[in-house]
Amino acid sequence: MLCSTGYHLFCCHRSEKTSRRWLALDYAGISVGLLGCYIPGVFYAFYCEEYWRQVYLVTVLAVMLLVFFAHIHPQYFSPQWYTTRLVILSCVSLYGVIPTVHWIVLNGGPTTTIVQDFSPRVMIMYLLAGVAFVFYVGKVPERYFPGHVNFVGSSHQCWHILVVFMFYWWHQTAVLIMKYRHSTPCHETSLRS
Repeated sequence: MLCSTGYHLFCCHRSEKTSRRWLALDYAGISVGLLGCYIPGVFYAFYCEEYWRQVYLVTVLAVMLLVFFAHIHPQYFSPQWYTTRLVILSCVSLYGVIPTVHWIVLNGGPTTTIVQDFSPRVMIMYLLAGVAFVFYVGKVPERYFPGHVNFVGSSHQCWHILVVFMFYWWHQTAVLIMKYRHSTPCHETSLRS
């Protein structure tokens, strides 16, 4: 969020080069935030499944490295790449569905207690992210109230508020699953791959 704050403070700088550097830091901050969501989620979801934990952690790190390398492309922050940036960040976010579904299957399906306790929290996180995405892409509410939300209530501000709530929600979820994993020992029968 500090990277985003820096961008919003200095994006109006007279130098376009400076503005683009801050935009690059803003996108890097988004990527780091996504990485911060994945690492504890994957680590504790697959706490008893060492093989799958390593597979998903390495995959997430590789995907994030690719995103950071995309930032190096000279055209990445141009207006022509707006859609490409949205697609890349959306794919990185939606990738989390794969380990989530795999985690549900490994834990015995949607009827087991652990899945019923934690999968709704994952769904709420994705719901918050989806609503934030709709505000960001749809330019709601300024699309419907042009000129009335220039300073307070713009789509970008709504997006930031929802993302902060999403990160807070996911932090609380990570703390809960960490406490669960540290208090519930892994059973030898859960070492299936």
